[in-house]
Amino acid sequence: MASGPSAAELDIRCWAHLPIITMNGAVTKLLEASIRPLYYVCSDRSFQEQQPALYEAAVEQAQRLALWPEDIQRLSRRYVGKTYALRKAPRASFRDYFGRDQGQAVRLVSPFSKRARDIGFSKDMDYGVFDVRTVAYICLQLAYHLGFDEIYLAGVDLNVQAPRFYEATPGQSAPCGLDQHLLTRILPAMELAANVLEAEGRRVINLSQQSLIPAEVFPRACPQQVQRELASPHRTQAS
Repeated sequence: MASGPSAAELDIRCWAHLPIITMNGAVTKLLEASIRPLYYVCSDRSFQEQQPALYEAAVEQAQRLALWPEDIQRLSRRYVGKTYALRKAPRASFRDYFGRDQGQAVRLVSPFSKRARDIGFSKDMDYGVFDVRTVAYICLQLAYHLGFDEIYLAGVDLNVQAPRFYEATPGQSAPCGLDQHLLTRILPAMELAANVLEAEGRRVINLSQQSLIPAEVFPRACPQQVQRELASPHRTQAS
């Protein structure tokens, strides 16, 4: 669950029985509904400075935390047992295109483009994660690492012109650089992730009808439709 405006339309209580990975200020919706996320991921150090109270509440309520090692060191010792240290995947070299990280990551095949060399999808979080300038992509890799074969993207709108759903107060909006990286990093990475997940039979559904991720990359469905499918007796028996 990300913080695009479409997330505001979700009746989050209908999803409370599912494990939820959330990030940055999107945790607001869960906290207001007294839902503890499975994982809270925060890769943006500026968020902690801009929203210290919200960050502390997220750290307190989340079942697990995925943070950079430096941020884990700043936490109270009582949280250490539920933390997972994020680390960036190693920078690519020509050896990576000949199998050095085979089985641990899939990289965008463009060895002569310095920018593209850092785009990949991690299949092993201990190897490292690829940060393509959106924390939602780190969460997608985390969902893969945790073994989920059905993943629903909520609030992954990626529209810099639309305010985050929790930034309703004037002057509350934080800077956003999505527009600088959308075409060069974010969308190529999402397409790469889609190929990896589809090849393994994993299903990713985008719940945002206004997302800038093309439907050809991740198919879309309305949240109400998905809720009906998840609640169907036939599906429950099959599970």
